[in-house]
Amino acid sequence: MEEGKLVSWVDETRSKIMGRGKIEIKRIENNTNRQVTFCKRRNGLLKKAYELSVLCDAEITLIVFSSRGRVYEYANNK
Repeated sequence: MEEGKLVSWVDETRSKIMGRGKIEIKRIENNTNRQVTFCKRRNGLLKKAYELSVLCDAEITLIVFSSRGRVYEYANNK
């Protein structure tokens, strides 16, 4: 194999193996899958809000409304 082709092959292989691939951001049509994803991402978002408030001593308020009308909130107390 020529050197140029080898480098190209290594780069292609590395990009396929390493890291996460990009996902297309679009509405999840299946209601059950959408609810599961919402729950997981909501918890992650609340955790990130907490981490940001601790790390940066920032005042954070986060309000999330679900498609079912439930309200989830985070506010740090200062």
